[in-house]
Amino acid sequence: MKIICFSMLIMFLVFSKLKAKISIKNENIDSLILYEKFINDPSYINALNLAQYFYAIKDYQNSSFWAIEANEIEYLGKDAWLIFINSKIKQGQIDQALKAKEEYEKVLNASY
Repeated sequence: MKIICFSMLIMFLVFSKLKAKISIKNENIDSLILYEKFINDPSYINALNLAQYFYAIKDYQNSSFWAIEANEIEYLGKDAWLIFINSKIKQGQIDQALKAKEEYEKVLNASY
C-alpha cells in the first residue's frame, strides 16, 4: 500500500511540474491584440499595457516608446515613468534614466 501511495505521489508531482512548465504564448498575437485595443481606445491604460507587455518580453526599446505614449496621455502616471526609467536602465542608457527620474521628481513636487 505504501508503494502505491508513494508512486501515485511521484506521478502527481511529475504531472504538476509538467503542467507548470507548459506555457502557450504567441507574442505576435498578444502584441497585435494590445495594439488594436490602443488604436480603438488610445487611453493611458492601453498604452501602459503595451509598455508592460514589451518590458515583460525584454523589448526595452518598444517598452520605452509605449511608456512615452502613456506619459503623453497622463503625465502624472507613475507606472509609465517607472517603466520608461527601467527600460532605459536595461538598455544601458543610465544618463537618460537619471534625467527621467529627475524630471519625474520635479513633476511630482510641482503637482503637490
